Amino acid sequence: MSKLQRSFSSITEDLVGMESRLEDMNRLLSAGSDDDVRIIGIWGMGGIGKTTLARVTYEMFSYQFEGSSFLDNVRNAAERRGLFSLQEQLLSEVLLDKTVNIYNVYRGKTEIRNRLQYKKVLIILDDVDTLEQLQALVGDRNWFGRGSRIIITTRDEHLLRNHRVDESYETKQLNEDEALKLLSWKAFKQDHPEEGFLKLSKRIVTFTNWLPLAIEVFGSFLYGRSFEEWESASKRLEGLPNREIFEVLKISYDDLSEMDKQIFLDIACFFTQSPKNRIIEMLDSWNFFPEIGISVLLDRCLITMSAGRIWMHSLLQEMAWSIIHQESPEEPGKRSRLWHHKDIYHVLTKNTGTEAVQAILLKSYEAKETLVDAKAFTLMKKIRFLELHDVHLSSQLQFLSNELRFLKWDGYPLKSLPPSFKPENLVELKLYHSQIEELWKGPLHLGKLKVINLSHSKNLIKTPSLGGFPSLQKLNLEGCLKLYGIHHSIGDLKHLVTLNLKDCQNLPYLPESICRVTSLQELHLRGCTKLNRLPENLGALELLEELDLGDTGIGKSPSSIVAMKNLKRLSFRGCKGAPPSPWTLLLQCLLPGTSPNSMSLVLPTSFSGMRSLKELDLSDCNLSEGAIPSDIGLLSGLTKLFLTRNNFVTLPANLSQLSQLETLRVDYCQQLQELPHLPSHLQDLSTNNCSSLMTLVGPMGVTKSSTREFKLNNCFSLVDNLGNNLLMDILRRHLYPLLEAKVLSVFFNFQKWVANQDRSNLLLAMFERCLTLVMDVMLQGHYNPPAVVPKLMVFVPGSEIPDWFTYQTSVNYITLELPPNWSYNSMIMGLAMCAVFEVQDHPDIYKESATRCIYKFCFYLTSDDGNFVIFGIERPFSRSELAVSDHRWLFYLPLDEYLGKRHWGNVKAYFRIEGPGIALKNVGIRLVFLKDAWQLNFPGMDGETLQNIFGGIQMLTTVTTPLPTLGQLDRNSAQQLTNTYQMMQMAIMAFRNQLTI
Repeated sequence: MSKLQRSFSSITEDLVGMESRLEDMNRLLSAGSDDDVRIIGIWGMGGIGKTTLARVTYEMFSYQFEGSSFLDNVRNAAERRGLFSLQEQLLSEVLLDKTVNIYNVYRGKTEIRNRLQYKKVLIILDDVDTLEQLQALVGDRNWFGRGSRIIITTRDEHLLRNHRVDESYETKQLNEDEALKLLSWKAFKQDHPEEGFLKLSKRIVTFTNWLPLAIEVFGSFLYGRSFEEWESASKRLEGLPNREIFEVLKISYDDLSEMDKQIFLDIACFFTQSPKNRIIEMLDSWNFFPEIGISVLLDRCLITMSAGRIWMHSLLQEMAWSIIHQESPEEPGKRSRLWHHKDIYHVLTKNTGTEAVQAILLKSYEAKETLVDAKAFTLMKKIRFLELHDVHLSSQLQFLSNELRFLKWDGYPLKSLPPSFKPENLVELKLYHSQIEELWKGPLHLGKLKVINLSHSKNLIKTPSLGGFPSLQKLNLEGCLKLYGIHHSIGDLKHLVTLNLKDCQNLPYLPESICRVTSLQELHLRGCTKLNRLPENLGALELLEELDLGDTGIGKSPSSIVAMKNLKRLSFRGCKGAPPSPWTLLLQCLLPGTSPNSMSLVLPTSFSGMRSLKELDLSDCNLSEGAIPSDIGLLSGLTKLFLTRNNFVTLPANLSQLSQLETLRVDYCQQLQELPHLPSHLQDLSTNNCSSLMTLVGPMGVTKSSTREFKLNNCFSLVDNLGNNLLMDILRRHLYPLLEAKVLSVFFNFQKWVANQDRSNLLLAMFERCLTLVMDVMLQGHYNPPAVVPKLMVFVPGSEIPDWFTYQTSVNYITLELPPNWSYNSMIMGLAMCAVFEVQDHPDIYKESATRCIYKFCFYLTSDDGNFVIFGIERPFSRSELAVSDHRWLFYLPLDEYLGKRHWGNVKAYFRIEGPGIALKNVGIRLVFLKDAWQLNFPGMDGETLQNIFGGIQMLTTVTTPLPTLGQLDRNSAQQLTNTYQMMQMAIMAFRNQLTI
C-alpha cells in the first residue's frame, strides 16, 4: 500500500479522505481470480464523491490493463448524444482508435463484444441511471477479456442489484476530521482552520452534512472573508429548513453578482461540457464579460474545467434548473430559459411565450416535426438565443426579435426572413436545410455578424449584398444546388476566413473581387461542376491554407497559384476540365481517333513557390507522362501525396527528396511501370491495381509512425517480375535501420565502458579508435536511436509463404516456443508473420450490398494459455480494395515494444479473416533475431565472418551487462575481446558498403 500512497500523493494533495477509500477500491479490484471479469458498483447520494473516487481509481490502476475507458456523466451524455455515441467513445478510448464508427446501439453491442472479448480492460461508467445504459455499454461479462474490471457509479443501488454486480460499494461520508480538512483547503488554502476559526468551521461542516460537494462550494464561497462574515454565513446555514443540499449550494449562488448568475444559469442550461472558448464567444455577444465571470465560477467551485471544456456537477446543474423553474412553476413561457423539449413545444404550440424568455435550445435528438403558429414568436421580444429543429409554421412569420445574437433553425420553412427582422447584434445565423431563396431583399447592415451558414438550402438562388457584414468570418453555402451567383461585394469582407461553396452545382464562376479577400484561409469548391475557371489573380490570397477544387470543371490551374506561400492543402481531385459540349461529342463520333477522355488537368510548370504545402491531391486528373512538374521534390514539407487513377508511366525521380512524405497513393494508375526510390520515412504506400507496375524499391529509413503499411493489391506484374524477392526485400529494408540501431546501441554502451577504463591498454586504445569509426561512418558522431520501433504491414499478390518463415501451417493459429530468458535476450528483434488468403467464388460477393461490406484481417498474439492478449490488430477494408486472387499479408511486430519483460514461455499467433468470399489458406511465422536481419541485408557474407561478428556482438553484450573492469576479464574473455575488435572492423565495412546502396 505504500506504493499506492506514494502514487496517490503525486496526483493531488487536496483529495481529502481518499486514501482509505482507495484501499477499499484496491481490495475490490483485486478480489477474485485474475481470470474473472468483475463488475463493481459505487453508489451514494449526489455530491458525496462517487465520481472523484472513480476518477482517482482510474488514474491509479488503468496502467495495469491493456485498454481503458472513462465515460463521464453517462446520464446526460446518453440524452445529448445517444447511447451509440457512448459505445463509439468506449471503443475509441480502449483501442486508441479514432476511426471507430457506430451507427446504432445493436451494432455497438456486437462491436464491443467482438473487439474486446480478448482484452483485459478497465471501464468506468460514471453517473448511470438506467438499466438500458448498462445493457448497451457493459451488457455481459463475456464481452470482455479475462481479468477485466468494470466500475459503475450511480445514485440508485437498486440499479446495481438489477445488473448483478459482483460488489456494491456505498461511498463513505467524510468524518469530521476529513470534512474540516477539506473545508480548510478551500477556505484557507491549508489543511487546518486558521486560529479562531475552528469552532465556526466545525459548525459549518455539520450544517453541510459532511457532503464533499457542499463543503467545496461553501468553503470556496468563504475564502478570504472576515470572521464576522463567517458567522453570518453560519447563521444562514443554521436557518435553512432541513438544510436541503440545494439550499446549501444556493448560498454561494446568491452571493454572485447579477451578471455572474446569468453566466452560471446559461452554462447549466445550455453549455455544460462545451469548449471554454465557444462558451466565451457566445457569452461575450451578450455583453456578460465572460472571462472574469468564468474565473469567479471556477474559484467558487461552481464549475470545473477539463481538457479545455467547462463542466458542472449534476447537483449544481439541477439546482440551476430549479432556480429557473421557480421563476414560473406553472407556465414555462414565463421562464427566462427553455431547454426541455416538452416545455418548448408547450410554449410554441400554445403560444404562451412572453418577454421573460431569453433563450430557447431545442436539442436535435429531441426534435420532431411540429407545426406552430408564427405568432408564437411575437411576444418573445427579448430572446437572445434561439435554436430550433424541424419546426414548421402554419402562417407567414412576421416577427423575430431584433435582440437575437444567435439564430439556428434547422429546416427553416420560409423563403426569406421577415422584413422587420434587423438584428443589429446578431453574431451567428445558421439556417441549415432551409427553404430560403433569398435572405433579405436589399442591403442590410449587421456589423457584428460573424457566421452565416445556409448549407443544404437547395432553393437559395443568390447571396445578398455582403458589404453590410464587415465582421463576417465564415460563410457556408455547401449544398446550395440552385445558387448561381456570389455577390461581388464579397471582396469588401476584410475578416472572412472560411468560404465553403462545396457542391454548389449551378455556380458558374467566382467574382474577381474574391481576390481582394486577403484574410481568407480556407476555400472549398469541391463539387462545383459548372465552375470551369478561377480568377487569374487568385494567388493574391497569400494567407490561404486550404484550397479544395476537387470535382470541378477546372482544367487549368491559374499560374498565380504558386504565389500562395502559406498553402498547406491543395486538391484538384477529379479535375479534367469542363465536360465536352454536344458539338464536341458529335466530332468524337465522326472522328473515332478523338478520345472522350483526352481532357486532363494542366498544372503550373513549377511548384517552386509552394514550400508550405503539406497535402497535395491530384487523383483522377488524367495526368499523363511528364504532367507533374519536375521540381516536385522542392515541396520539402509535403506529407501526403495522392495520385490515384492517372495515366503516367513513371513519376519524377526527385520524389525521393520529399523527406517528410508519409503517405503516397497511386492506386489504379494502370500505365505506371516503375516508382522512383521512395522517401526514407514513408509510412503508407498504396499501389492497388497498378497492373503495369514492374519495380518498387522500399524505403530504408525509420518511419515516425508506429506502423508502416504497403498495399500492393493486384499488382501482378510486380510479383511476376520480382517473385518472393519483393516481399522479403520490403521486410529487409524495413529491418535495416532497426538492425543498425540495435547494433549501435551495443557499441554505444561498450564505448561508455571503454571510456572508464585504463587508456594505456593497447587493446582498449584499438577499441576506442574502432568505436570512433563506427560513429563516423553511421552516426556522424551522434547516437540517436529511433523514438518508435515501427510495425510493418504488407499486402501483395501470391499464394505461397516464403520458405524463410520457419513455422508454417494450414490452420489459423501457430504456437511458438520462445527461447529461455528470451525477454532479456538483446539478440531478438521481433516476430514476422505471413498469411495467405484466397478469394473464392461466393454468391454474396456479387450482391450490390457487398460493395458496402467491411472486410477485416485480424491478428492476435496471445499467451499460450489464451489468458492475455499481448497484441491485437484488426485491419478493415472495403470491397473495392479486395484482391481478385490469392494474396499474402505480411506483418512484422517488434517484440520489445509489446512484450517488455513478461515471461511467457510460449506465445500463440491467431489469424482471422471476416467477410464473404475470402478465406484463410495458410500461415507462417518466424522469430526474428539480429542475425536474421543481418543475413537479409548482407546475404553475401560467408558463415565464418557472420559467426565472428555475432559472437563479438554477443561478447559486447556480455561485458557491458554489468560493466566489469579490465582486470576482471580472464584470458579467454580477453581473446574474445580481440576477436570482437576484428568483428567491429568487419561490421564497419559492411555498414559502410550498405550506405552506398
